[in-house]
Amino acid sequence: MNLTYGYSILQRLYTPYFGAVVFCGSWYPQKQNFNNTAIPPLQYPFNYIHITPKEMHKGYNGEICMIKAYELRLRNIKGHFAVADDAILNFWQPIKLDMVFHQRGTKLANIGKGPWWNSALGEEAMKNTISMLKDKDNGKTYQKLIEEYQRRLLQRKMISESETVFTELQRMKNWTISDVYYIPKREMPFYVDLMKIFYKNEIFIEISLQKYLRTVKHQIAINAYKLGPIPENTRRIGLNKYYNESMVFMHAIKLSGVIEKMDQRYMYCNTVIKAYHKVLFLHGNFTSGIENYSLG
Repeated sequence: MNLTYGYSILQRLYTPYFGAVVFCGSWYPQKQNFNNTAIPPLQYPFNYIHITPKEMHKGYNGEICMIKAYELRLRNIKGHFAVADDAILNFWQPIKLDMVFHQRGTKLANIGKGPWWNSALGEEAMKNTISMLKDKDNGKTYQKLIEEYQRRLLQRKMISESETVFTELQRMKNWTISDVYYIPKREMPFYVDLMKIFYKNEIFIEISLQKYLRTVKHQIAINAYKLGPIPENTRRIGLNKYYNESMVFMHAIKLSGVIEKMDQRYMYCNTVIKAYHKVLFLHGNFTSGIENYSLG
């Protein structure tokens, strides 16, 4: 995340309902603006993984946060959610915690090469990845990962019996918007090992996630296209029109605007806070915003 303030708002949304809330980004907690009286005070303990700006690479290589969170070896958990700092997760939605959730999955992936495959974070980075995996000196290091990757792709019928992991990696197209997703605990070892390879070669996270999702059953959000990312000039309309307690997430909601501008604060309270209050305090009804999409 990349906030100078807003941590304390997110803490109050999520901390009471999760075993641990861990912030991750390239800002130190000391950069929190404590002098702004419009912001509630920070709560402690404050869990923070500091990533250097170079490691985060403007968020392009956000895989690093889930990798680092896994390395904390947290106990008594069912999995890890990753939520962008400008996204809202309605965690009361019936997400199956033994199955991967991704806001769009492969069903609603962006088709073609787009801007990312044609960049240094796409084809060039993937070619480096393939070369690294094929390097004889790395054979033993990555053998188990390649075998598991192969098995999953075959099981999901993403490749034929005559094809290999490298056939899949050489399909340099498609990516999926990845601001909100969940990886169950049992999936984390393979997920982390695969992401480490992609991260090491600086592949854009939305390409990395697309490749991973093709190996696993997953849930997606209903009407995900309407829920984000919403262009800046239509965020007000999108939030008022589409956000409610029966959807899974919304992106983007900028906390800086909520803090600094009264009209945005009113809109935030009249939508997000009202939904939280209705479900968590009044036990109001809501419908499922989850679509079980498992064919990849």
